[in-house]
Amino acid sequence: MLRHDNESAHTGGTLLQFPIGRVTVTPPVTRESEFEIVGPIPFQALCGDHLLPFDGVVHIGYVRGRNQLHLSEFNRVVDACSGGIQAQQWMTTRIALWLHNEIAPRGLGVLVEGDYGCATAFGGAAVSRLTTTMAFYGSLRRSAEEQREFLALARKNSERPESLAR
Repeated sequence: MLRHDNESAHTGGTLLQFPIGRVTVTPPVTRESEFEIVGPIPFQALCGDHLLPFDGVVHIGYVRGRNQLHLSEFNRVVDACSGGIQAQQWMTTRIALWLHNEIAPRGLGVLVEGDYGCATAFGGAAVSRLTTTMAFYGSLRRSAEEQREFLALARKNSERPESLAR
């Protein structure tokens, strides 16, 4: 069982259990809200309601804490959390909880943008296919200013040319 910041319990099975290249570091002295932004990280999954594919990108922003991951490890975390039949909300929470518990950042934000094929397959308007979900932990959970900064940086990261986004 995992504990959230607000002391609520998550008992929905295991999060992730695989070896990672985690490195323990002493965080440098920086201003409190200095973010590291990772992404956009692409994912593919199946909609849990309709069993039709959906895909999208994940943006991860964090303020370094006790541990850090190599950039390639973030891709592995997203791949492990997005495989199979998914509900985007649970996938977002699963990614955030795993990162929150493993790298122990001072602040963490996860933004997932999913493009659903099932939105148009059943007669829905093509305009409303994109769904965005977010999860915040640590200092980002408590600070609206840090949340805005994370969302602005994630949006800016999305606008990079494709050759730089990889």
